[in-house]
Amino acid sequence: MSDTFCPIPWIFQAVRANGDIRVCCQANVTKNKGVIRKEDGTAYNAGVDVLEDARNADFMKTIRSNMLTGKWSEECGRCRSEEETGLNSRRQYEQQNWPKFTKEKAMQQTEFDGSIDIDETPVEYYDLRFGNFCNLKCRMCGPTDSDAWYDDWIKLTGKNTFKDTSGEIEIKQIGNKLCATEFDWPNYEPFWEQLEANAQNIKHVYFAGGEPLLIERHYDFLERCIENGSAKQMIVEYNTNMSTLPPRVVKLWESFKQVRVGASVDGMGAVLEYQRHPAKWNKVLKNLQILDNTPPNIMGWLAFTVTAYNVHHMIDFMKWKLTESNFKKINSTKKRPIITNHVAHHPKHLNIRVLPDEMKQRIVDEFNLFIEWCQEADLSENTFNKALDIKNSIVKYMTSDSYYDTHWNEFLKYTQDLDKIRNENLLDAAPIFSEYI
Repeated sequence: MSDTFCPIPWIFQAVRANGDIRVCCQANVTKNKGVIRKEDGTAYNAGVDVLEDARNADFMKTIRSNMLTGKWSEECGRCRSEEETGLNSRRQYEQQNWPKFTKEKAMQQTEFDGSIDIDETPVEYYDLRFGNFCNLKCRMCGPTDSDAWYDDWIKLTGKNTFKDTSGEIEIKQIGNKLCATEFDWPNYEPFWEQLEANAQNIKHVYFAGGEPLLIERHYDFLERCIENGSAKQMIVEYNTNMSTLPPRVVKLWESFKQVRVGASVDGMGAVLEYQRHPAKWNKVLKNLQILDNTPPNIMGWLAFTVTAYNVHHMIDFMKWKLTESNFKKINSTKKRPIITNHVAHHPKHLNIRVLPDEMKQRIVDEFNLFIEWCQEADLSENTFNKALDIKNSIVKYMTSDSYYDTHWNEFLKYTQDLDKIRNENLLDAAPIFSEYI
C-alpha cells in the first residue's frame, strides 16, 4: 500500500449531521473538522449547495495533490497517528475496500492542480448522516450528533448554544421539545434529485447519525433505491447503537446487494449503560440476536468504541464474545473474528491516554493475561492473531503518549458533573477507578 494514498478524495462524499460536506469523518479531530469550504469561508452544505461543486474545491485539490506526492495533509493526521502507533487506520481500511481504485488509477484521473473530471470519476461511496435525531446521549458524544444531548448540554455548560462546523447553533424550545433547525437539511429536495441522478454509480452508502434506524429520511433513501433498481448493486453499511431494530428495516434490507451492520456496543451490562446512556443491555442483546438470524445478505459485527471508561472492560467483553455469545454470523468473518474497535480520539479527556500510568500498567498486565488465556483456549489461528493484534495496538497506542497532566482533571470534572445530572456513578460501572479518584 502507498504510504499516504487513500481513495476517499476521489470516489467518496461525506455529509455531516448538520449538512456540511467534509472530506472524511476521520478529519473530525482537526480544527476545521475536515469541512470543505468556499472562497468566502462558508461550508459547502448539502441543504443549500450542489454536491458536485464541493469535489473540486481548492481544499480537495490540495488533499489529492498531497496524496499523490507522498505528503500527509493535516486532515489525514488521525490516520497517520493511528498507523504510527500500530492501529489500523481508515485509510488502510478503504484501500482494502477499493482495491481497484489504485494510486496509479487516481494519477490518471487527476490534473496537475489536483482537480478531477466529475463525470470521469463519479461518487461511488457516500457517508450520509440525515440529521442528529437520536435516542441515546453517549458520554463521548454531544449535541452535534445527538439531539438527546440538548437538555444535558444546557445543564452541563449553562448555555443553550453549541459550536458546530458552521458556527454557533442555538437550542430552541418549540412546544415541549428542544430543537435546532440546522439539522433539518435533508428536507432540501434538490439534494435528493442529485442523489437520484447519480444512483447508478453508487456502490456503497454508509449511514450514521444520530441514530439512522430512527431517522425517517434514511428509510426514504432505501425505498428510492429499491424503486429505481440501484439497490441490487449497492452495499449499505451502518453505525447503529442497536437499541432498536425495526422489522421494517430488515424487510427493506432484503432488496440490497449486501447490508453491513456495525453495532456500536461498547461493553456489557453496566459498562454499556453508563457509556451509552440510557441504553439497556438486555434490549441491545435481544436486537443483536435478531440481527444474527437475518437473511444471508445481512452481516454484522460488534464495534467497540474504546474510551477511558471502558478500555479495562475490553478483555471481559472479548471473552464473552468468544465463549458465551453464541452468535452464528456476527463477527464471523475472517476479517472480524472477535470485535472491531476504534479509539475515541475526541474529546481528549475521554481518550485512553488520559489514564494514570499505574492504571495503564494494570490494563497492560490484564491484556497480557488475556493473550495467555487465548493461547490456552480453542481458537483458530486467525482469531488468535486478531486478539493479539487488538492487544498490541491498544497497548501501544495507550502507552505511547500521556494526556494525564493536561486532561485528567478535566476527565474528573466532566465525569462527576455528568454523573450528577444523570444520577449515575462511575464506580458502579467501573470499580477499577476507585483507586484513582
